[in-house]
Amino acid sequence: MLELRDIRKSYGPVNVLNGISLSFQRGEIMSIVGPSGAGKTTLLQIAGTLDRPDSGEVIFNGQNLLRLKDRKLSKFRNQNLGFIFQFHQLLPEFSALENVALPALIAGRKRREAFDEAQRWLTELGLSHRLSHKPAELSGGEKQRTAIARALINRPALVLADEPTGSLDSRNRDEIKSIISGLREKYNQSFVIVTHDPEIADIADRKVLIEDGLVSPLSPL
Repeated sequence: MLELRDIRKSYGPVNVLNGISLSFQRGEIMSIVGPSGAGKTTLLQIAGTLDRPDSGEVIFNGQNLLRLKDRKLSKFRNQNLGFIFQFHQLLPEFSALENVALPALIAGRKRREAFDEAQRWLTELGLSHRLSHKPAELSGGEKQRTAIARALINRPALVLADEPTGSLDSRNRDEIKSIISGLREKYNQSFVIVTHDPEIADIADRKVLIEDGLVSPLSPL
């Protein structure tokens, strides 16, 4: 589905990624683990087309995404990828319902359809009683469930999650772990998760270790 080929990235004199090749399969959960500074988040951002490598290819269903102009790349990202961040990145002035509906509105869906779909996802994730609440009125776990709903509203082929439980307590961490596993089982949803949390990493079908900007030879590719 998505393939990274010989990805290299440097920031000034610092080599962050040193020729990484990985493929992501439909319907699987992959965890990316490794020490801080190993290049995990940079790799995830490149896979999600939020950053560009110095060299290499990002291939989606046979198309090199790095050849797309910015507008087409943004459209691709909106329609095919979902993102979950450690600190949820919800817009503080919008309600939970509005935050979740926003990617659907950007995709050009009718307002009623977008809000109905947002409500359906929030209800499925146990937030039917929080639709009108703004982020400041939500708990940490509720914010992250809202972010998951936002990531899923356009039915993306792949969801990329960067430390999705990093700011949560153990109860909410277990809840998010259960939600991700359940979404894969119910919808065959694909996830790539960068994490330092061994319990989250262990729900994955594949665990990839990144060290010194390279995939460890111990990782199953």
